[in-house]
Amino acid sequence: MTQATDPRSFDRFALDYDRFVSLLPGQNAAWLTALDLKGGRALDAGCGSGHAVAALADAFDEVVGLDLSAPLIEIARAERARPHVRYVVQDLFELADDDGFDLVYSHTMLHHLDDYRAGLEHLKGLVRPGGTVALIDNVSDRRPTPPRWAYTWGARLAFPREVLRVGPRDAWFQLRFWHSRPWLAHLLSDRYLSRGQFRELYGDVFPGARFDDLGFALAMVWTAPRNADGGR
Repeated sequence: MTQATDPRSFDRFALDYDRFVSLLPGQNAAWLTALDLKGGRALDAGCGSGHAVAALADAFDEVVGLDLSAPLIEIARAERARPHVRYVVQDLFELADDDGFDLVYSHTMLHHLDDYRAGLEHLKGLVRPGGTVALIDNVSDRRPTPPRWAYTWGARLAFPREVLRVGPRDAWFQLRFWHSRPWLAHLLSDRYLSRGQFRELYGDVFPGARFDDLGFALAMVWTAPRNADGGR
């Protein structure tokens, strides 16, 4: 299955997805910015069109945004470029960085991987001793992925509130995006962990991690030990 036909791919609707994220409260980065992290180097794995990268650029000396979607990276380079930001089109497992990162971050990307645990282990190997791993991913307790109606009816119910929040034009765009075939095909191709599975898997890879329940997702924060035996 090619990237163009894979329902998991964002390539078919990159521009609409960027606009969609731009209209979200916090632009998918509210939890991250609330952590108030600062440092030398940061990685956003699965950065999309660079919203969180732009937020991290205010707090880190160097930021790397990595994503498999070339169209999303093109948008990021055009709209959210900074002198100390580098965007890379690359598979996560191909990323090797001997210098390591003070922050390794990822937002709702890991469920797209064929080997979830291997993705977590790879991200863990990229953080510097004393650095932070901050991860968010969607969860679903009742089934591997929510049904179609959960998205479409949810969007309809939210429409009046969104008209007040973003205005009728953008609210209408959001509603149409939620009902678009490529976006729904993407959503219905997703397979999520339950909350229990998330805590068990992440807690096994990152002992002592802190978890935050974000409703649609769980978030985890973990600080890498500073000693060599427990670090990278």
